[in-house]
Amino acid sequence: MSSNPYHIADLINKHLTGTLTVQEEEVLEQWIAANEENRAAFEAIQSDTQARIDMDFFARLDMEQAWEKIARRPEKETGTGHALRRLGIAVAAVVFLAVVGGWWYGTTPKTDAPEVATANVTGNDVMPGSQQAVLKLSDGRTIDLAAGANAVKERDGTTITTATGELTYVNRQQPDETASMELLYNELRVPKAGMYNLTLSDGTSVWLNAMSELRFPTRFGNTDRKVFLKGEAYFEVAPDASRPFKVEANGTVVEVLGTHFNINSYNAVTTTVVEGSVKVIHAEKSELLKPGQQARVTGDIVVEPADMRKAIAWKNGDFYFRSDGIVDIMQQLARWYDLSVVYVGDVPYHKGYNGNISRDVNLSEVLDILGFATRATFKIEERKVTVQF
Repeated sequence: MSSNPYHIADLINKHLTGTLTVQEEEVLEQWIAANEENRAAFEAIQSDTQARIDMDFFARLDMEQAWEKIARRPEKETGTGHALRRLGIAVAAVVFLAVVGGWWYGTTPKTDAPEVATANVTGNDVMPGSQQAVLKLSDGRTIDLAAGANAVKERDGTTITTATGELTYVNRQQPDETASMELLYNELRVPKAGMYNLTLSDGTSVWLNAMSELRFPTRFGNTDRKVFLKGEAYFEVAPDASRPFKVEANGTVVEVLGTHFNINSYNAVTTTVVEGSVKVIHAEKSELLKPGQQARVTGDIVVEPADMRKAIAWKNGDFYFRSDGIVDIMQQLARWYDLSVVYVGDVPYHKGYNGNISRDVNLSEVLDILGFATRATFKIEERKVTVQF
């Protein structure tokens, strides 16, 4: 008998929509009969007419929209939610979220692929990424920040301090006192399965995603503040009208005075503005971006409305997929869990999937949910994942 909550949620979904097979019905009945908590959770959902209406709504449109629709309704009208809260059972809450909340949903019609009655993941498991990075100093020395480190002094007097997942640069000298001094550069390298936060000498905060590098001076000069990025980072730039802040990534320069923005340069450079405005410069062309806009550089600079939640989900500790293909999704998982990925069978490149889940969970939990959305099976062998369609 299956006890996986996402599989049970999938079966309840099919029960409500009348699409259960005989084998699946037997599995669901066994789960209901296993204990009174399971039966109470099932009856709470089945007896709620509004839950059935919402189920039909997101089955035809989008599960995330259905969840938002439910969330906007006054609590007293949400009978199922009230019943589940009254029961106070963890598994019931998980079932409700997975079924009515719609964590995952294929954006194109599903095929008639055979259903499986057990979890879609086999093999060992992989822990999520953590706060780890390597700092390279101006003299070539390297410091493993995952192992912890004491305060370090750079040659220009800058003090570098570390805390859990954070690196801070402090230079007490005034710019005019160091105007003639050579700029010393450090590099912060975040590996696969890593993430790190950095505070530059001007007070600018930078969050680096997995497989990313930032090259930056220990202190900035009098005319501008320039850093060099590979990978992905989120910036909260300290205002300074006299010294623009510039980020160079793959030949593209993003220039600001003080603002919050995200740059993803794993492939094409994509800049998304959260607050303030930025100028994106590439090959003698430039575009000014406002909050809620993003620019993709693929030769030309293409400006378009941004999905803000998607752009900064990683910084907020989430995976968030919106019409993402399975290969794109697995690339994100590969960076965070330090994986290699192999595909077997007919990969549905034309399909996109929506969903979100915390990046703090083990790999198997993400793949369990993804499996019920894609109808794929996953095999974990150390840090290799085989995706079978």
